[in-house]
Amino acid sequence: MLTLQNLSIRAGVKPLLDSASLTVHPGQKIGLIGQNGVGKTTLFKTILNEAPIEAGHLGVPANWLIGCVEQEVSTDQLTALEYVTYGDSLYAKCIDDIKLFEQQNNQELLVKAYDGLDKISGYLVPNKAKQLLYGLGFVESDFDKQLSNFSGGWQVRLKLARALMQRADLLLLDEPTNHLDIEAVAWLEQWLKSYEGAVLIISHDRDFLDQVVQGIAHIHNHKIYYYSGNFAAFERQRNEQLMQQQALHDKQKQQMQHLKSFIERFKAKASKAKQAQSRVKALERMEQVAAVQAMNPFNFQFLSPDHQPDPMMNIEKVSFSYGDQKILNEVDLVLRAGDRIGLVGVNGSGKTTLLKQLVGEEKPQQGKVVVSKGVKIGYFAQHQIDSLNFDQSPLQHLLAQQNMPTDQEARDFLGQFGFSNNQCLECIKAFSGGEKARLALALIVYQKPNLIILDEPTNHLDMETRDALDMAIQEFSGSVILVTHDKHLLASICDQFWWVHKGKVSYYQGDLDSYLQAQLKAIKVSQQAERSPKSGTTKKELRQQNAQQRKAVEAKIKPYLKEIKALEKRMETLQKNIAEYHLMMEDETLYEASNKEKLAECIKLQVSCSQELEEKELRWLELEEQIEKIKQEM
Repeated sequence: MLTLQNLSIRAGVKPLLDSASLTVHPGQKIGLIGQNGVGKTTLFKTILNEAPIEAGHLGVPANWLIGCVEQEVSTDQLTALEYVTYGDSLYAKCIDDIKLFEQQNNQELLVKAYDGLDKISGYLVPNKAKQLLYGLGFVESDFDKQLSNFSGGWQVRLKLARALMQRADLLLLDEPTNHLDIEAVAWLEQWLKSYEGAVLIISHDRDFLDQVVQGIAHIHNHKIYYYSGNFAAFERQRNEQLMQQQALHDKQKQQMQHLKSFIERFKAKASKAKQAQSRVKALERMEQVAAVQAMNPFNFQFLSPDHQPDPMMNIEKVSFSYGDQKILNEVDLVLRAGDRIGLVGVNGSGKTTLLKQLVGEEKPQQGKVVVSKGVKIGYFAQHQIDSLNFDQSPLQHLLAQQNMPTDQEARDFLGQFGFSNNQCLECIKAFSGGEKARLALALIVYQKPNLIILDEPTNHLDMETRDALDMAIQEFSGSVILVTHDKHLLASICDQFWWVHKGKVSYYQGDLDSYLQAQLKAIKVSQQAERSPKSGTTKKELRQQNAQQRKAVEAKIKPYLKEIKALEKRMETLQKNIAEYHLMMEDETLYEASNKEKLAECIKLQVSCSQELEEKELRWLELEEQIEKIKQEM
């Protein structure tokens, strides 16, 4: 296991961790969370021996292989499939040896190399790599393309796929969902659930953490605090601590009352039904996490617009192409006042292109976008922070806006976004990506839009800023169009979805979960097609493939079967004990005054056994479900 004992690390003169401790057991999946700048990425570098330790001890088992995502593509001369398969270092060594011995015509060493490939089940590696590529959004025609032919975003996915191919005992993933679409995130959740090694994940995506991890390591005040369970469990445990502070409790009541009053006022009005329903979702969530919100340093809101035209805009027969590639094809849509739209579809399907048509950054080649008079758009583009002037301060950015505020008004406004008086005057060149993103959001809020369009706004935001953005949009009465890979943000804000697919944009009839299930099913169909025997395969080869696959399945489910056997043995013992306690309690003499302590002990033991039996039965069901899932996947 990986152990951190009284570990202290710094970034220059800035202390990050001070006498912090953490243990990561084999197979354990832990989410590493904390505000931007607390040292999460530096801790990863320390584990990889890329950053120094100031004090304390970091213990890594000598036989452990630690995997991570490469910072740079090692070579762009490989095809996508070769690059990903070579993430398995044992497989890469065998393939390189085979190529070398074939060139040398050394039959003896060539046979040994093939034997080595067989021992590591190397025949399964290319198929596994293809499943990873399918799951992360690639198509079969991409497999033979050279890396240099992929854009930066797709190269990020290839680096993630290569990392997932590693036979690692511990896998370090730093914001793995950035640059993925929500469909690929849903697939990655399923893949990590079945991953046998330990995983340490830095993420600000609460829903992703909820699905994947069984523990949360929270970096706070230079320490690491470990909480068992997923992120929702962490929030409950953390809230129990925070709710003890009366001031926070009062603020929670105030926020909840604000939402309740809105629901009561508008739930009966058809025109406000969707907004009221969104507030209901916010209220349900607030009952669990309001105390964390009360501690949030960010507290901003989009002002309610004075005027909302209805409809906001009409999209009529819009078509757009890049060269010969048709991106949008005769798209017809209507955006109504108060609509809260989630834009979904895989990366490259045309979501950003559609948004650029709506805000006027690009003109349709056919058709038109009719924006109603009085519509004021606040647009956060996917690379919004690049539009900032890095040589200016936050205060200079705000004072350059229309309806320029006074110096003090500007400082007060920026304070809502976590910028102190000193930071207001600092050049933003040295700001983190999260700080620049917060400034970009602040400038949009200041414009007082009645239509907010956000294209991947969370890429640089920590969890506190995401939560503040979530609450601000929840309380916003204008229209919203949102593109994000953050499932939690989509589910809590949007009440209808536009699906961008094969040049068309259609209303999706269903909720976000049903959409993602449909996309995962489509990926699974592609994977099954890949595993199907190709034409020309002989019966002998087919038998060998089936035998190899059976062996792989048996090897993967072996530890689960072992645990099931132990569980069944323990459950049998518990059932016998419970039956004996029941028999004892049928004895009338047990209820006499002289046997009071004996009766209490008997009841206590019976309850304890029943509780343990229930826990063992639940674990038994989980293991059976996991085995069934492995069989289906393989």
